[in-house]
Amino acid sequence: MVIRTYFDRNNTLILGKNTNVGRNPVTELYYGGTGAEQSYTRFIFQFDESRIKGLYNDKTYADLTKLTHTLKLTNTGFFDTDLLGKTTCKGKKRACSFDLIVFPITQDWDEGNGYDYGDCAYIGEGSQSFCASNWIDAQTLSTWSEPGVYSGSPTIIATQHFEQGNENIEIDITDIVNTYLTGATNYGLGIAFTKILEATETTDHQYVGFFTRHTQTFYEPFVETVYDSIIKDDRSDFYLDKNNKLYLYSNVAGVPTNLDSIPGVVIRDGNGDIYSAITSSGVTHVTKGVYSIDLNIPTTNNNVDCIGFTDTWTGITINGVSRPDIELDFILKDSNKYYNIGDNYALPKKVGLTVSGIKLDERIYRGDIRRVNVMTNIPYTINQKQLVDSLKYRLYVKEGRNEFTVIDFQDVHMANNSNYFLLDTQSLVPGTYYLDIKVESNLEVTTTKEILSFDIVSQSNSRISQ
Repeated sequence: MVIRTYFDRNNTLILGKNTNVGRNPVTELYYGGTGAEQSYTRFIFQFDESRIKGLYNDKTYADLTKLTHTLKLTNTGFFDTDLLGKTTCKGKKRACSFDLIVFPITQDWDEGNGYDYGDCAYIGEGSQSFCASNWIDAQTLSTWSEPGVYSGSPTIIATQHFEQGNENIEIDITDIVNTYLTGATNYGLGIAFTKILEATETTDHQYVGFFTRHTQTFYEPFVETVYDSIIKDDRSDFYLDKNNKLYLYSNVAGVPTNLDSIPGVVIRDGNGDIYSAITSSGVTHVTKGVYSIDLNIPTTNNNVDCIGFTDTWTGITINGVSRPDIELDFILKDSNKYYNIGDNYALPKKVGLTVSGIKLDERIYRGDIRRVNVMTNIPYTINQKQLVDSLKYRLYVKEGRNEFTVIDFQDVHMANNSNYFLLDTQSLVPGTYYLDIKVESNLEVTTTKEILSFDIVSQSNSRISQ
């Protein structure tokens, strides 16, 4: 499940000034000028990680090493290449060939209620605000420990290079966000030009702009969290001589629920003899209520096609209640049906796709988590499953003829009895969304466009922050 966490507060700090622009829809990051006109700015922001932390604590995100967090901001010049190298209405030249850094903030601060950067007012003459935060003050009665958050060498979390100057920000901030999930205090992060650029004099101020959380467009900044732990259950297609995965799914009243402790597994052959005993250390907690093992059974005189094995999961306790051992089964399949080595060239499989879980043109209240099922059948059949190499989905919005990706292609879970993915609608701003499904089979890649469209509607007049 892909989660977007939007900013709760943001502001742009202007060198040496107590001007506050926390409510401006654009952050004006610039450096340069000469003499008394030399100046630079820094953008600061904070987001609430509690929702991601809750998913980590309840083991929806069971493995921290498979969790990534990407900071994403949209460049105001991204949409028109004619703006490259041009001068803004305020006389700042659009910068190119520069680096931006991300740095941590180490104390509490407030967003403020200001809007205008200078005397050239956007919302009325004399509308500048000098409340905190600003370059000097973090809060009304609290200055920054160093003006502008830092004055010496900053702690650099990550750096992104901008060749043309109209690129969007896409920076991996996984390491520091994961520290928030494990107990560190989140005071927020900042974005700035490198120290050497901040000290550089130029004829014109060098400028790059990004949309802030107060934009009235689709391009509100956010942190995107992706959990890279895909379910691919081989129970129905367990091939000899192949590294297979077997899964155990734990539910209470139909709701995925974690076991109190990791179970063990005993593998028995067709005669009921123990083939392998796997302790809890060999069992992976994949996500909430889902556990897996890796198993490779070689071809022998006893292990051949159509022989049935069992996997018995032991030590099952859930919510303090001990449950009987769970015995499941799987059928061995001839490895030649998997490896296909010979003089025949394998042809791509034709697939009929059906999507359920969201109705066509359905209006969905923002905040729901939907399970979207993707059925891959042999064409012109109803329930004859077609196995494919890979199944992915993509979510996007439209602006005229242009498509803007919301969730780029992500793997679809392939469980024993269904293919599915979870869609978090709380991460989606109100609007109309479209779904593509990509199928890969024997090197052939086919994408079914707009297999589904739906609307996200909000139950309140204001944006609900994550």
